[in-house]
Amino acid sequence: MKKPLTPNRAAWEDAADDAVEAATIAQREAKKADAARREIDARFPTSHDEMLAGIAAEEERAKRASRPRTRRWRGLAKSDDKLDALGLEQADALARLREAEERLRGAPADDARTLAEWLSGGERGERPAPVLYECERERDAARLIVEAASLRLDEALAERLHYVEKHRAKMLEDARRDVEAARDRLLAHARALPELRTDLLAARETLAWAAAFPEVLPAFGNPSALALGLRAPVKGALGTDAQVGFANVVAALEADAATLAERFGQELERRLGTAPPRSPLREALWDSDPEMVEFKKSERERARQLAEFGNAAQLAREVRE
Repeated sequence: MKKPLTPNRAAWEDAADDAVEAATIAQREAKKADAARREIDARFPTSHDEMLAGIAAEEERAKRASRPRTRRWRGLAKSDDKLDALGLEQADALARLREAEERLRGAPADDARTLAEWLSGGERGERPAPVLYECERERDAARLIVEAASLRLDEALAERLHYVEKHRAKMLEDARRDVEAARDRLLAHARALPELRTDLLAARETLAWAAAFPEVLPAFGNPSALALGLRAPVKGALGTDAQVGFANVVAALEADAATLAERFGQELERRLGTAPPRSPLREALWDSDPEMVEFKKSERERARQLAEFGNAAQLAREVRE
């Protein structure tokens, strides 16, 4: 014969039943949430191709948004100010999208928890409404705002590209003038170094005279060489044990300035119009390339002239090479 339930035991069993029911409902709601996520993934797929397309789009945006280091053209500056503002808008939209996605990820668990609490509380009041679907709507709205911000940014970048293409000739002229001016300033400083160094040598000799007078002590080092020709400072600065004449240092600085101002990569020189004619001596060419045809023609003519004027030794040497 079963003992009658005491009030405490009856309350405990009622609470246990409520907990079991709450867990069952929570499990059912979690399954619904999983189904909802699968539906979301189906509606907004992120395939490998789409991911690659997104990366390519970002790379194109980065290229179109690149800026010069020095000169700021007025129209370009205005475009850049607009891009800065649109970039801030896009960043804010992306931040809001991330927040909406984070709320959506936590929505199923939040819905299950609030429902379990309502059940455990005796189902008093209205049943709590799920927030999952509202979070979905917020996330979708945030996505649309991001897409709109990205579209506005792309339009501004396209306008910027059009501006540069339209004014490229004038911009190249200005940039070349800047390069030439900077090169000339550097050359002027480099060519002033010998005179400044002569002043230092004279001051050094005066210091030596004041210390040794009336004695005449042997000279120390080679004044025409870099760092007096001493091994340690030259080795530390240039990584060589050889003496380097100071005139050679100035010549190196001059060559450096000229190279910085005039030499670029092959493709960039082609665009600047400063590239030397294409030649198989510098790059691989097809036999059908006009440059290759012209090169062969000129080489045949040169060989004919060498043979005709009796320079057979030079012709044989070039053939061997």
